[in-house]
Amino acid sequence: MNFLINISENTLRHIYEKHEDLVKILRVRDVEELKEVILDVLQDPDEIYEDKYKNYVKYYLKKINALWINVVLVHNTVKTAYLISSKSYRKFKEKRWR
Repeated sequence: MNFLINISENTLRHIYEKHEDLVKILRVRDVEELKEVILDVLQDPDEIYEDKYKNYVKYYLKKINALWINVVLVHNTVKTAYLISSKSYRKFKEKRWR
């Protein structure tokens, strides 16, 4: 990753509060730990995709057992992060990512 990434406190709080499955599976205890996890995914993703329709949207993915952490960047700003199943991964890969 050779560019500056922005992650707002509001985005981190949103992910921490609204994506409880991600928080529980990763055993994240607070927003700072969550930020570290997101930065790790961005620095060492298993896969990276670009949106088929909006080339300024990127998806950084890291596999965790049978699930994937999906960190979504819009113009180098983290907008959200959540877990997806292998089934959702296949659908996104077929219909949304390139």
